[in-house]
Amino acid sequence: MTDDRELGGRRVVVGLVAALTAVTAAFGALLGFVLPAWTGLEEFTVLEMTVPVSPVTFGLYGGVTIGVFLVTLLVVVQLISRFDENAV
Repeated sequence: MTDDRELGGRRVVVGLVAALTAVTAAFGALLGFVLPAWTGLEEFTVLEMTVPVSPVTFGLYGGVTIGVFLVTLLVVVQLISRFDENAV
């Protein structure tokens, strides 16, 4: 049996992860828009790969990075909770 509170809690957590990922992507896009104007930086190199500074690249990087981190964290918490005998 599934408890209604558990499903509601999962929906809230998934919504929070989606919202945090979207906010991070928006902040990255804003940073990608403002950074070239302030510093004149057009591109940078990461591991011998040149990346242009733009709202798309910074927004994508921020969203993917935070999304992967939070989903990984949720998976780890879910796996650990399966081994907890006193979990609700």
